[in-house]
Amino acid sequence: MTSVVCTHCGLPFRVARVRPDKPVYCCSGCALAARVPVDAQGQFPVNGALVTALGVGFAAFNQLLFWLLALLLARDGQVETAAKLTLASLALGGVVWGVLAALQIGVGARRVLDLAVLGVGAGAVVLGVIAREPCVAFAGNLGVIAWSVRGVRRRAKVAA
Repeated sequence: MTSVVCTHCGLPFRVARVRPDKPVYCCSGCALAARVPVDAQGQFPVNGALVTALGVGFAAFNQLLFWLLALLLARDGQVETAAKLTLASLALGGVVWGVLAALQIGVGARRVLDLAVLGVGAGAVVLGVIAREPCVAFAGNLGVIAWSVRGVRRRAKVAA
């Protein structure tokens, strides 16, 4: 294991292999923050990384929305429509987890802890599908999202 410093936030961490021609990030949140530059006035351009992050957030919000709508319709006696919304929420949960995993691995978040968080999230999504409980799948995705963006605000903490 080689000790390196995060290109974005400056925190030290250890990696198995370093490629000298590529920047290293301690987490996918730092990788995202480095790809979305902010100027002195706090303005930032719309780019692919930002659009992707917002798209994942929108899909996760819709996963939650479908689940909540299914709960309301089930209480109202519309069981068939509620079942369809439950399946939509679970399917969207699988898609959200897949995109999150691809993004995590794509930015180089391959440490054992990163992969463990992805594994727990996948387990929650699979358990939610098996038990037909969208809340479990959403909780797993919410955990992976929180883990994925944990470094977005880290520069301000380190600089302060």
